Amino acid sequence: MRDFFPTIYLWFENLYGRNLSEYLWGFDCATQDFSNPLVYNQAGLFMLFSTLIMALLYYYAINHPRLNRWRHWLVALLTTSVINLIFAGGWVYSDFINDVIGDCLMYTRDGNNNIVSQLIYPSNCWMFGIANAIVSAGFFVIFSFICKWGSRNCKYSPF
Repeated sequence: MRDFFPTIYLWFENLYGRNLSEYLWGFDCATQDFSNPLVYNQAGLFMLFSTLIMALLYYYAINHPRLNRWRHWLVALLTTSVINLIFAGGWVYSDFINDVIGDCLMYTRDGNNNIVSQLIYPSNCWMFGIANAIVSAGFFVIFSFICKWGSRNCKYSPF
């Protein structure tokens, strides 16, 4: 179970970069090993629960005859994806601006310890958010097929 979310997110590693991925795996620059918390699992668990809650809300709380069309389902899917984009991107961006990400992952330095190049940018953080939104959309589809059969009015949504 420890590698479930990282395996899924690694499909999108080219989107947000190898160095950010190392941080999300829990790489610690001081000890040069993976001893920090596994951020992939924390982001993945939030994504999974928030997506499940949104699917349950759509199929059982909203559950209105007027809202049983595919376009209303699409609004629920997009809302879930945006929530997860903002959460994951914002969380990693917060770590970025608060210098939580290790220096060895952030910069390449020369022999005099001067920064030669930056390896992680704010755009990498938000690209991880986009990857989280895509994964969230996939889970929303899966949860839709599971949850829709018990819905009174939305059981045929999205199809």
